[in-house]
Amino acid sequence: MNLLREYIRELLKESIDPKIMSMIDKAEQWGFIVRVEPYLISVEDRHGERVAYVGFDDAGDFGPCLGAKRVTGSRADQAYGLGPLAYDVAIEVTGGLMSDRTEVSGEAEAVWYHYMKRRSDVQADQLDITKDFEEPQLTPDYKKDDCDQLPAHDLYGSGWHGTGLSQKISKAGTPVMDELRKRGMLQE
Repeated sequence: MNLLREYIRELLKESIDPKIMSMIDKAEQWGFIVRVEPYLISVEDRHGERVAYVGFDDAGDFGPCLGAKRVTGSRADQAYGLGPLAYDVAIEVTGGLMSDRTEVSGEAEAVWYHYMKRRSDVQADQLDITKDFEEPQLTPDYKKDDCDQLPAHDLYGSGWHGTGLSQKISKAGTPVMDELRKRGMLQE
């Protein structure tokens, strides 16, 4: 019985969140595409206008951060509501995404909280804080998870950990990209 539960749990992790599937359906009806470029995912209308995007880059000076890429900017036209679709593709393309390490809006914080707490199809890995914050590290002998935690620390002080802003979000496989490819909606 435990093996069956574990198998079902793994299948759920590899599936597409129903809200994201709904967004794919809407984007297809509207004739939109999702474009994958170096360091940018964009959802575009028939005229090539971006209706949603997520930009990202390497963590750089912010720490090893478990190899996560960091968001450098995002925007979504509220009329279409396809921002989460762009984020899901960015998570899959990067193999792991984290919030900006310098500044995060309230809207963006809500996105990261949602991924951490409400999405069973993603994995949230806790990143540690760097020593320069003068806070106790969670894993002082493990350096690969060290990461600048400026937004999380500014907002939550010593409670910086356990927030969506202090996580690396990743997925098993690329189910959203696979679905977009199947429908001819992904341009890589």
